[in-house]
Amino acid sequence: MPQPLQTMPCRVIGYEAAFEGLNLSETYLIAFNDICNYGKNAFSPAAHADYVGSYIYIPVVSKIFGSSIEDSTIFFFLIYGLFCILLSLIGLFRLYKSKFAKIYGSFVIISVGFLCIFISDTYSFYGLTSLALVTWWSKFYKLENNKLKNIFILCMLTGIMVAFSNSVRGHSGNDLLVSIFFVSIFLLYNKNINTRMIILFIILLPILAFNLYLKNLQDTAKTYLIKNTNAKERYDLNYVRAVWHNAYYSLGYLQLPNTEKIIPTDEFSVRKAQEINPNVKLFSKEYENVLKNEYIKFVQNYPLSFIKIILAKSAVIFLYFIIFFNIGIYFLFKNKFNIENFIFFLSGIIFNGLLGVATEPNYTYLLGLFAYSSLYSVSLIEDKNTESFKTS
Repeated sequence: MPQPLQTMPCRVIGYEAAFEGLNLSETYLIAFNDICNYGKNAFSPAAHADYVGSYIYIPVVSKIFGSSIEDSTIFFFLIYGLFCILLSLIGLFRLYKSKFAKIYGSFVIISVGFLCIFISDTYSFYGLTSLALVTWWSKFYKLENNKLKNIFILCMLTGIMVAFSNSVRGHSGNDLLVSIFFVSIFLLYNKNINTRMIILFIILLPILAFNLYLKNLQDTAKTYLIKNTNAKERYDLNYVRAVWHNAYYSLGYLQLPNTEKIIPTDEFSVRKAQEINPNVKLFSKEYENVLKNEYIKFVQNYPLSFIKIILAKSAVIFLYFIIFFNIGIYFLFKNKFNIENFIFFLSGIIFNGLLGVATEPNYTYLLGLFAYSSLYSVSLIEDKNTESFKTS
């Protein structure tokens, strides 16, 4: 059973190293004494093979409040969680009309929100960002008839939150972008085309600006390390999150007979890459290519085993969906079919489900699925108890 409000020990050590590196170098994303990433008493890139955002924000929180990194870490994830719960509740009570939907929706938002807070760590962002914004965007049709000022504020807030969320945990805000995009494209030939295009543009603007700013910080840190340290000899300095590292070890989700034995751990992926190329830099482009090739070889050599693994993961994900969708199943078949809501929620549910298929269906990766599934139930209750809107 996981401990509440607990972040992975090596991640906290990384935050402490980023704090020390910032103090010594006056440069973000520089770590000092990152013992979990072979940087004892030396400078190294902060957030090595991880998403960079929290390695910037948590040291800043610690500096502002003069608190320890451990306390700052708890504060950071707790405050974001409470903010997302509050924002979601405001959207629910402002836009939803059904009393039952508000009561059940409040239960859902508070339950899923505190589940995310309980799990904490960067994984919590998978569920929290979706939870905060879905209650607003599930009423997409109302936004088009709203004041331009209100649309602008919500779109800017969405763009900022998605960018912030993705910087802490990659793709944790992209489910909402996918939902908004598919609803917009599906109804592209409907009325208010200009409004929909403006909405997409305003959302993407802060995301692009935010990503450019982070890229500038990464480039500055890379330049510092190249000029002042020998870190380039030991690390890949491109601040890239490992992808095939996780994908490869996830092939060990089922221990099937007559297949290559893969243990689903970080250590196994590292050991496999080093067996093939002892000189490879961990989490570098070359490292990722090694594991990508091994992944492809597994699929080619054991296609039936690969299909079984995908089906097993999908079955677990579907079971989670049923659990969190629960009474929504009844309303889905009872209600008049609402194509816009169906597309909005289905696209987000599929996107979050694919995260579990690509890695492993661990609940920490599926918090976005939990949020979307449970809030879809709330939306169906709302549709049942209020007048349906037209989607022509």
